[in-house]
Amino acid sequence: MPKSKPRKKAVHKKKQARRAEHEVNAMLRGETAYFSDDADALLTARGWISERTQPGGADQGDAWYWMPSQLPAYLEEGEPVPTSVYPSTENTFVAQLATPGGSVPPAAQTEYGSLDELEADLERLEAYRVPAGTWTALPGADEETPANLIDSISEEWELIAELIHYPYTDGDESRSFAVVEQAAQDGRLTDYAYRSVLAGRGAASAK
Repeated sequence: MPKSKPRKKAVHKKKQARRAEHEVNAMLRGETAYFSDDADALLTARGWISERTQPGGADQGDAWYWMPSQLPAYLEEGEPVPTSVYPSTENTFVAQLATPGGSVPPAAQTEYGSLDELEADLERLEAYRVPAGTWTALPGADEETPANLIDSISEEWELIAELIHYPYTDGDESRSFAVVEQAAQDGRLTDYAYRSVLAGRGAASAK
């Protein structure tokens, strides 16, 4: 099914949100692109998405994203970005909590002097969710069913966000979370996407 008009208008901007955030961070820390194989191994093992696997690769340096923190893809407030981490030097790191817009207030940013310091704070970073009432989704989610979203959204990060925040209804089989569970069992939803949706909804995987 086609997206509603306000969502369709926002598609291009929203698809570039994470990439744009990464490029801005790269500019702010100067022209040097920093990489960390150790951080990449640590974070990807915990389920963080690596910039290395995204279109274009990590040409501006490494960055990692925690998709369970992602807000709906289309917000009135602007371009939502998930909680992210990037290396600020060869041995130091910066974490930025998820926000509904492109700006990151000072309170949402933490600097770490080492990978060990970052690792010690990962549980807090992974548990953070943008407070309800601080963002407003553009209309259109209730026009779709979970099955339609799974079949029509090719960007995995966008699909995860939509399935996390979809208004599921137990009384309507086509709009119940059971559709998502079945899609995961059938292989129509990747294991990573399913686990991210469960984490984002505060559920625990039975696996």
